Amino acid sequence: MRILAIAAIITSLAVPAFAALAVSSFAAEDPSKAEQYRFEEQKKQETEEIERAYRDAVKRTSREQPAQKTDRYDPWRSTR
Repeated sequence: MRILAIAAIITSLAVPAFAALAVSSFAAEDPSKAEQYRFEEQKKQETEEIERAYRDAVKRTSREQPAQKTDRYDPWRSTR
């Protein structure tokens, strides 16, 4: 089981490197496609950053405790 886990980790680390090699060879063929690819990657990163910020904001708001009800004097109590 450990060997399988180690192999999965090594594979997951190696796949992006192979993908980068494939992109660089693809970019060398056509400069306009390389520019388009770069733009798409930048857009994807911006989208991921926005999503991450949104998730963090949601986590922060859900962790906060609701306001505590206090027994203060209510001058309008008799009129309600």
